[in-house]
Amino acid sequence: MTINHLKQIATFLAEYSARLIGSGVHTSRTVRNTKRIGNALGAEVHLNLSMKTMTLTVCDQESGDIITEVIDIPTLPIKFVLNSELSALSWEIHDKKLSIDQAQERYEEVLLKSNRQKFWQAWLLISLSNACFCALFGGDFFACILVAFATAAGFYVRKYLIEKRGLNAYVAITIAAAISSGLPALALYLGYPTTTPGTALATSVLYIIPGVPLINGIIDIVEGHTLSGTSRLIHSALIILSIACGMAITLLITTGTIAQI
Repeated sequence: MTINHLKQIATFLAEYSARLIGSGVHTSRTVRNTKRIGNALGAEVHLNLSMKTMTLTVCDQESGDIITEVIDIPTLPIKFVLNSELSALSWEIHDKKLSIDQAQERYEEVLLKSNRQKFWQAWLLISLSNACFCALFGGDFFACILVAFATAAGFYVRKYLIEKRGLNAYVAITIAAAISSGLPALALYLGYPTTTPGTALATSVLYIIPGVPLINGIIDIVEGHTLSGTSRLIHSALIILSIACGMAITLLITTGTIAQI
C-alpha cells in the first residue's frame, strides 16, 4: 500500500481507539479491537496509552513502512451501547474485509446513531436513577424526591462548568458535589418533611462516583497495562477527593464540622 493509504489507516485507527478509551473501554479491549481492524486492513498495530494521550504505530505488513500517530484521549460520556457497537464494528470490518473508506463510513454511521439521545433525557434518567439509589439505601419518598432535584442541579452545573466555562473537571466536580449535598441540607434546615435526612444527604452525590474508571483501572493493572491502569485509578481517586471536598464544604457551612451529618 502507499504511504498515503497507510496514513489514512493510522489516522482512522487512532481516532477509533481514542474514542473507545474516552468512552470508558478498558485498555485490553481497545487493543484487541484496534489490532483486529488493523489486521483486516493489512497493517500491524501497536498501542501505547496513558491517561491523556495515546501513541499508535501502524506498520505495513508487506512493505514494512511505519507511521506513528499521537492523539489526545478525549473525555466523553460513558456510553455502553456505543462501546458495544464499536466493538461489533471491528468484527464487521474483519469479517467482511471492508476497505478503509468503507470502514470510515460505517464508523461515522455508528457515531451519528449514538448521538441521538438528547441531553434532557440523560438528565432526567440520571436524576431518577440517583433517587432510586436513595430508596435502595432506605430513604423515604420525600428523601428520594429531594435527591432527584439535588442530582439534577449538580449534574447540570457540572456539565455547564466543564463544557461551557472550560473549568477544571475536579473543581467543577467539587462545586457540583457541594451543590448536590447543599440542597438537601438547605431543605432540611427549612423543615423539609423527611425521616431519613442522612440518607438523602449521603446519596445526593452518588451520580458522580467514578465506577467505570475504578473498574477499568483494576482490569488494566491485572491484565498488565500498569501505566494506563494506574492513571485511571489516580484519576478516580482525585474525583473521589473532589466529591469529599464538596460535601465537606456543605457540612462545614451547615454544621461547622465535617464529623456529623
